[in-house]
Amino acid sequence: MKQIKILYTIPNFKTAGSQYVLLSLLRKIDENVFDPYVCVEKFPESVPEDILEEKRLLFERTGNKIQDILNFRRLLKKNKIAIVHSWDYKSNYLEALTAKLAGVKYVYTKKNNGWSRRWRLKSFFSSHIVYDNPEMKERFFGSLIFKNRLSFIPHGVDTDIFKPITAVPHENFNIVCIGNIGANKNQLFLIEALKYLPSKVVLHLYGKEDKNYRKELDGYIADNNLNSRIFFNGFVDNRDIPEVLSNMDLFVLPSLNEGLPVSILEALSCGVPVLSSDSGGGAKFILEKGGGYLFDLETPESLIKHLKRLVQSPNELASLAKEGRKNIVTNFSIQNELAAYEKLYVKMK
Repeated sequence: MKQIKILYTIPNFKTAGSQYVLLSLLRKIDENVFDPYVCVEKFPESVPEDILEEKRLLFERTGNKIQDILNFRRLLKKNKIAIVHSWDYKSNYLEALTAKLAGVKYVYTKKNNGWSRRWRLKSFFSSHIVYDNPEMKERFFGSLIFKNRLSFIPHGVDTDIFKPITAVPHENFNIVCIGNIGANKNQLFLIEALKYLPSKVVLHLYGKEDKNYRKELDGYIADNNLNSRIFFNGFVDNRDIPEVLSNMDLFVLPSLNEGLPVSILEALSCGVPVLSSDSGGGAKFILEKGGGYLFDLETPESLIKHLKRLVQSPNELASLAKEGRKNIVTNFSIQNELAAYEKLYVKMK
């Protein structure tokens, strides 16, 4: 059987959050059936070493739409690409249009809740669309033109990497939130709840910081004498997350808007119970299968109530930890995601 040439496109491997999902798929795809390539727009020096040089393509945009279309079409033809799979979570539709003009199948994975005329164009030019949050189908793709080119494939995590690690004994009750520290992640909502909890409850924040939002948090923390209970730990590399989570009792995600939050999947896979806002339907879809609870951003008391109970309920935490790990292994493993994509690629070809 002739291998199917797939080109994965991603802006770069330096700042694009989608890199971790893409790499998990790329490293496990069946190379007896598929011949995968990776194309980046910038920072080629940041492409992981285990992606062979001959599998790397660079496409630098000129800013001239016509020239970019011609150049990308030439790249597809030269490398005899059969399918382009975009992991660019922005609404740029030129890749999809170029693939259509070149007679190459194009699929993109919709992860975030952004939508606009450009998103509609990108979807219109695409051969197929994958969405990872069940609510997206009605929200974005209700039109009949999308009916036969949609697939629901939830993101998965590598359960061999993200797995429970024996915790180091600790006296504090450790809450953790991993994600960019900014307005959308809404860490202030969680910090406000900390005032109503026993002093042994402390919060660990990991992620790149928006400077203005950090100033807002610092002001609130100082005004409420919470300095000794909140720790800003900066960016944490994906490979180090299991070790970080091993010392945490509870993961809390108070985001205003999310697609399908991978951070929740990683926490549950590592045996850490989760509390999350229902920030777009993805968290609800994950947690209804076990491992944690939702809280209402319109009612701060709902988060405080859950926190107070769980801080005093080690048995419930242990039960949630087991449920969460089982949930991920059964429903959200990278093996499940990869199998679904491989099936889709064969069908598209």
